[in-house]
Amino acid sequence: MKLLSVAIPCYNSEAYMEHCIQTLLSGGEEVEIIIVDDGSARDRTPEIADEYARRYPTICKAVHQENGGHGGSREYRASECHRYFL
Repeated sequence: MKLLSVAIPCYNSEAYMEHCIQTLLSGGEEVEIIIVDDGSARDRTPEIADEYARRYPTICKAVHQENGGHGGSREYRASECHRYFL
């Protein structure tokens, strides 16, 4: 079981999302990183999320959803997280 799950809400975030993800990857296998693409359409956010999920399949998970606004991506289903702390 993972020690910590972190959901990263992303909407057209290609300019800075990789820095956030790279920082969290230092936690290694103890961390679950859930990249929630909230309907991005103007940049490479969905592709970047998928690339991290492909490169780090035991750590990163990419979730794509229709734009739900700031609260929509934060309310990602906690029941799908595998952690002690969220």
